[in-house]
Amino acid sequence: QALDEIAGGMLDVMVTDGPRAVCNLTGSQGLGSVEAAGMSVVGVWGNYMGIPLQNIMPEDGDEHEGVWEVFGSVMFGSSADNWYYSDIILIWGGNPSYSHTSVYHYITEARYNGTKVIAITADYSPSSICADEWVSVRIGSDTALCLGMCQVMLAEGLYNRQFVAEQTDLPLLVRSDNNKYLRESDVKRDGRSYVYYVFDRKQGKVVEAPSRSLSLDGLDPALEGDYEVQTLAGRVKVRPVMTAFKEKLDSEYQPEQASAMCDVHSDVIRRLAREIAAAKGVVNIPQYNFGKFYHGNLMERAMAYVFLLCGHLGRKGASFNAVNGTLTAEYGLGAMQQRMKDTLLGAVNHPRYPEWRERGFSDRRIVREMMLEEATPSVATFYYFHAGLIELSKKNNSWDPHLKRPLEEYIVEGMESRIRPLSPALGKRPQVLFAWGGDPLRRVRANQHLVDELIPKAKLFFTVDWRWNATAAYSDYVLPATGWYEKTFKRFSMHTVPIISLSFKAVEPLYESRSDWWIGMMLTRRIAEKARQRGMTVIKDPETGKEYQIAQADVVATANELYTEDDQEQAVRDAFLGSTNLEKLSWEEVQERGWVHLTSTGYLPASADVATDLEVGEPLVPLTYHVQNKEPYKTATGRAQFYIDHDWFIELDEEFAWHKDSPKAGGDYPLQVTGGHARWSIHSSWADSPLMLQLQRGEPIMFMSLKDARDRSIDDGDMVEVYNDIGRFHIMACVAPPVRPGQVMIYHSWNNNQFRGWRQFQHVMPTPFNPVEYAPARYRDYPNVASGGIAGDPGFSDRDSRVEVRKA
Repeated sequence: QALDEIAGGMLDVMVTDGPRAVCNLTGSQGLGSVEAAGMSVVGVWGNYMGIPLQNIMPEDGDEHEGVWEVFGSVMFGSSADNWYYSDIILIWGGNPSYSHTSVYHYITEARYNGTKVIAITADYSPSSICADEWVSVRIGSDTALCLGMCQVMLAEGLYNRQFVAEQTDLPLLVRSDNNKYLRESDVKRDGRSYVYYVFDRKQGKVVEAPSRSLSLDGLDPALEGDYEVQTLAGRVKVRPVMTAFKEKLDSEYQPEQASAMCDVHSDVIRRLAREIAAAKGVVNIPQYNFGKFYHGNLMERAMAYVFLLCGHLGRKGASFNAVNGTLTAEYGLGAMQQRMKDTLLGAVNHPRYPEWRERGFSDRRIVREMMLEEATPSVATFYYFHAGLIELSKKNNSWDPHLKRPLEEYIVEGMESRIRPLSPALGKRPQVLFAWGGDPLRRVRANQHLVDELIPKAKLFFTVDWRWNATAAYSDYVLPATGWYEKTFKRFSMHTVPIISLSFKAVEPLYESRSDWWIGMMLTRRIAEKARQRGMTVIKDPETGKEYQIAQADVVATANELYTEDDQEQAVRDAFLGSTNLEKLSWEEVQERGWVHLTSTGYLPASADVATDLEVGEPLVPLTYHVQNKEPYKTATGRAQFYIDHDWFIELDEEFAWHKDSPKAGGDYPLQVTGGHARWSIHSSWADSPLMLQLQRGEPIMFMSLKDARDRSIDDGDMVEVYNDIGRFHIMACVAPPVRPGQVMIYHSWNNNQFRGWRQFQHVMPTPFNPVEYAPARYRDYPNVASGGIAGDPGFSDRDSRVEVRKA
């Protein structure tokens, strides 16, 4: 009955309002369970029903926006054994003792063998305890710390000139009249917009910068100086990006000036700069913290500057880590793989195909260009516009004093460009909501607005999960999924440990639960059957005009009737045996061992972004294709970019990553909320387990400093009320010396029902909308600014939220 009613309701909405009225609010735990054998049910729904595949990373604040703006990709990182080869490990903005518990021993073992470990965090975190040095930085001021170090490196000549000239945009010339890169289209009629210029010191003139390869081929680009060129508009002064960067650093980011912004002593800034520059290799630990700041993109860009100036990229012990995943096992099954093959076959007919080949793009790069030509809707943007969160930002202008215009103007301009997709479109109602493997009523910031604004709009709301969570409580239907040990499935790999693990069914499912595979198969079958009964073969998207073969969805989901809803283990087995990038073991051996080595990074864009070859037994070192093979980056310039010349970035003074103080999101209050990954749970999965709660205080707690507690007459263990202009909640105070004054800290896992009146701690987090992340840019023109699904969209932030605390 439940399957019939859900399938019928979905089909009714798709017929009357189109497939974009069906909204996927899935979570990160749906990735491994739904995609049991590489055939993601939600992927089939996207390709054969037109239901948008929305990426959760911008909503989580995990999107690494600043890394995207510098490198044009975010899915890259090194394996943990690469850290052994480093002189310095930077625990910067993360807490791997909690968030990477299983690989934390690589840090302590590297330190035992002589690697210096430096922790750069606001609070004295658990990961700081075993570091050689702890650098306490003011919350949200990491950009200033980075720029202070950059100033020292440039002023003292400590940077790697050859690396900078070859791999970055610092030698590219910028026009003085409009602050744009000098392009061939500026100096030649019908000139190419993707050809840039440098001043070659050998020839003593302005010449084209290499574009098919990063190799300089004998050029000696100037990094400083002022020059003149003849453009179509007349004579124009130009100078290298480095010149403008260095001038600003010298005038505003001397170590003493940076120190006033970040609270790190100027002597420490100088010493860190010299140590990092002198090291043979430096790595950072993967973290997902900076994306949760409103100005996190600036912080990440500036951090990348430090690595780029020193050349700590693309070799053993020298690598920059961004998103810690994913590497995927690839096989002949799955709608995504087939879609990629079809995309490449059709590429030769694309009007830009000659340009791609002229620029030397690989097949992988061409597939990426075509797939990102039409931007994927962001689930974060969905919540902003359909759950009322955008109204908080409009009303308060995102609490951002640096905006040059009212926020409303940026939003309207972005919308009218038709480049930034919203699904469903503004003015259309989300008619069906479903959450699969996630808990948006807990996860989304200011989630009280989902209850007030979003859920009342929906005709149908269903949840698929293995437990009763906050989202389930508001759903019309809850389909009980099996737990991890009640099914056989495979997981994708993280870069830190490049293996694929498989989980095998240990016990029979409890009660009426079914595997995600079974639920997905049965729902897909019912939808397709009902479509055929109505004489429908296709479903049409009224917004795009595209047609989808809905009557064939069940055929695809079952691999042409090869599998039934009860064949999950068989499908996983076949996928493993048919894989193209896993070591060859028998199924019996895999069942015994539980994991296998990846033998290559594979073909899918999410895996290919690591841009390196994988060799079993050797460390995974990202970005070697760029650093060693000289393959251009996926950016507008083909280089790692310090500078972005998009109009909005120039207008908002973010052409470079200059420091900006965190906005006072939620109101002008004295305490700033931070957080982190909980140690005792997998996201929220075990946060309410009585057994696990015995390891801590048994209920939600908030850490606050001795000084802040004393000033408010609060003792350890007191129940306090936390409040600001948008919400309030109650929580137990944990008075802790490691917390910085002005900071309160709540780990992320607590569930709604653990708070009085279900007023969860994220009620006070308005997640201000950052317009620079909404800049109207097409992927073909600004690939490192445009929407890329994983990054390039306005993301959620919470680390800027301001509150006050009093005894309850």
